[in-house]
Amino acid sequence: MSEQKGALLRQLYMPAVLCTALWGSAAPCIKRGYELFEIAADASFSQLLFAGWRFALAGVLVLVAAKLKGHRILPVRSEWKPILWISLFQSMLQYVCYYIGLSATTGTKGSVLSGTQTFFALIFAHLFLQNDKLNRQKALGCICGFAGVLVLGLGGLNGFNLAGDGLVLLSAASAGAGALVSRIFTPGRDPMLLTGWQLLLGGLLLGGIGAAGGGWLGAVTLPGVLLLGYMIVLSAAAFTIWTALLGKFPVGKVTVFGFLIPVFGAVFSALVLGENIFTLRNLAALMLVSGGIAVANYVREAKSGTEQA
Repeated sequence: MSEQKGALLRQLYMPAVLCTALWGSAAPCIKRGYELFEIAADASFSQLLFAGWRFALAGVLVLVAAKLKGHRILPVRSEWKPILWISLFQSMLQYVCYYIGLSATTGTKGSVLSGTQTFFALIFAHLFLQNDKLNRQKALGCICGFAGVLVLGLGGLNGFNLAGDGLVLLSAASAGAGALVSRIFTPGRDPMLLTGWQLLLGGLLLGGIGAAGGGWLGAVTLPGVLLLGYMIVLSAAAFTIWTALLGKFPVGKVTVFGFLIPVFGAVFSALVLGENIFTLRNLAALMLVSGGIAVANYVREAKSGTEQA
């Protein structure tokens, strides 16, 4: 029994926590990147150019990793439609809203609000998929999660602003729609090929819009390049590890770790940006959103002699 627990610790728990830590560090890293590259809060096209570099290069990195693992990396004709649909929601719309919105809010609030993508995914699945309806447990998780968003807005105009928090919330809705589109198009196809190309195309579009609008990186320094390199690697590495986990373990046992993403986001916002996360509103919202994710994804195990996935 102890050997089995040790194997789970090494093969599931530690890699899953690593992925959530990497994703949780994204919001404060983006805001720190704005400082290092001297991108102003109102410079939307420069923000999109910054995003374009990150995701285009992350897509290349995923495709290189896929090639090294022996995967086919050139899409056939039938794969372009799934790639474009997934890229539309998971790279293009999501990150246009996220990168612009994050410039007008804190890293802590951005991390908490982006965690609601889990609940949007559940709601969209309920609306559009016949075999994935909301049950009492999932509904309770969604209620807890959106209650966290409500708590963040209790501070009046200073508690929730549409230009920042509203856009981040809209990006979470787009990510939830992207999860639905992925569930529809990914079965039977190579997820690494789809993700590599959707990141690459999304990054090229974001960067193209940013460049066409006159966006530019105000300063290119070694710390800024190193930070951008870390963000590229975190996107590619977290996806690769997470995909491997989903291929080896039941979905519920993997996705339940998603509750840690807002937690790590808040912690890294405090460490990297010096934000004060220990306010009653921040902590209450964090507990509600993270708890809602855990409740919605929790999978009970059978008590009958054999463990059920």
